[in-house]
Amino acid sequence: MCGRYCLHSSPETLSKELGININTTLAPSHNIAPGDSILAIFINQISGEKDFSFSNWGLKTPQNLHINSRVESIDTAPRFRDAWNESRTLIPANGFYEWYQDGLRKQPYYIFPQSYDPLYFGGIICSLSEDEKAVVIITTEANSQLNHIHNRMPLLIQKEDHEVWLNGTMAKESAIENTNNILLKAHTVSSRVNKIINNDSCLVKKQDPSKDDQMRLF
Repeated sequence: MCGRYCLHSSPETLSKELGININTTLAPSHNIAPGDSILAIFINQISGEKDFSFSNWGLKTPQNLHINSRVESIDTAPRFRDAWNESRTLIPANGFYEWYQDGLRKQPYYIFPQSYDPLYFGGIICSLSEDEKAVVIITTEANSQLNHIHNRMPLLIQKEDHEVWLNGTMAKESAIENTNNILLKAHTVSSRVNKIINNDSCLVKKQDPSKDDQMRLF
């Protein structure tokens, strides 16, 4: 799954990367969590051009808060299939967190691109009402770089494929291949990331678990 990530690139950097003017204040965040208002890129249905907005991360239902959807079933799941066909989005990030579980506790890892360029998660925008929308991040099976940490990871869309992703013409198989083509790095980080109240740049720094005085059952 994808349950936490960070975004600290400036609006200017993202504007250049995406080819649109992200004319807003964007405070760096190193511990973005479900329920937060997150930056999402989409195709404006009126102009036909790329646009951006902020929407809550997670689709609330009476039973659950759906923060992720599996790419394997997203085109057939009644809750998500319309958004898959009509409302795809890109979620900019600089990296994300995942937890390795050894049966006793969970060790957090920070995962980020070897190039240090921004990442772009594939997602969908679900309409709750005419004015309220929610973002769900799509996940796929973890690739060989990360499957020793966790069995799932965010679907990643390369910059050259942003247009075909957003206009809905990229097939699932191509999107999965995109993910496998992006080179990633991972290192252990402090368990301070477990608490969403902690949100500072130290969270992404490499931390030896044996020296993590914050380590505890999670």
